[in-house]
Amino acid sequence: MKISGQVAVVTGASSGIGAVVCRELAKKDARVAMIARKPEALEQARKALGDLARRCKVFPCDVGNWNAVQGAMKKVARSLGEPSILVNNAGIAAYSEFAAMSPAEMERMVRTNLLGALFCARAVLPGMRAARRGVIVNTGSIAGLIPVPHMSVYAATKWGVTGLSESLNAELSHEGIHVGVVCPFVVETPLVTREEARGGRSIPHVFTLKPETIARAVIDVITKERDLIVLPRSLGPVAAAQMSTGPILRWALRRTAALLRPRPPAGRKKGR
Repeated sequence: MKISGQVAVVTGASSGIGAVVCRELAKKDARVAMIARKPEALEQARKALGDLARRCKVFPCDVGNWNAVQGAMKKVARSLGEPSILVNNAGIAAYSEFAAMSPAEMERMVRTNLLGALFCARAVLPGMRAARRGVIVNTGSIAGLIPVPHMSVYAATKWGVTGLSESLNAELSHEGIHVGVVCPFVVETPLVTREEARGGRSIPHVFTLKPETIARAVIDVITKERDLIVLPRSLGPVAAAQMSTGPILRWALRRTAALLRPRPPAGRKKGR
């Protein structure tokens, strides 16, 4: 799809990957709807775009709330037009042992990472179907392709995002709507910094990526109708071979998981 003149919705737009994606879309003359929970952070991110800020408008919204998503998308349509591009980027992570996470933390992550993608896609779909064109790009993760110890809940949501992307792409392709997913390794974002501080241990940065790299991949999905992009690209064969090498990979992960275990926060007793 040609980006110029299109209405694009980007979730998780107040920082990190989302803010960079907004900039790249605005550079290509899209009208960009920036969505995130915090109005102040959203407006700061918009102003940081400089001259490109005029092509962007902010729409505060909790993507894990269906009624809020419906309301935000209606405002986008009235203000900018029906969206033809959706970038589902909103997400939260937890670098934590499974037993250390509270049910409330689990629910919040599932709502943001998985239900947020489902709700936003569902909300823009009628307009895309009416126009018989559209692109939905989901920000997945390498954790949605191969096992990642100590990020089990996050991984569950990202496996869900990968499954949603592949299944919805097959379901909607005959209607002129393309769905793709970008699956990066660790990205230098405020999200990663927060989780490292909370976990008390650095997340392995052997394949650390810049948000700009992810943004370029998002643009590729939109303009070239790519289905799945794994970053760094050197991990593509690893992800592709996951099914056939599953037993070996699980053996290796079992022996290295203890080395990567996050430290419990000071004052918190380790759960049973």
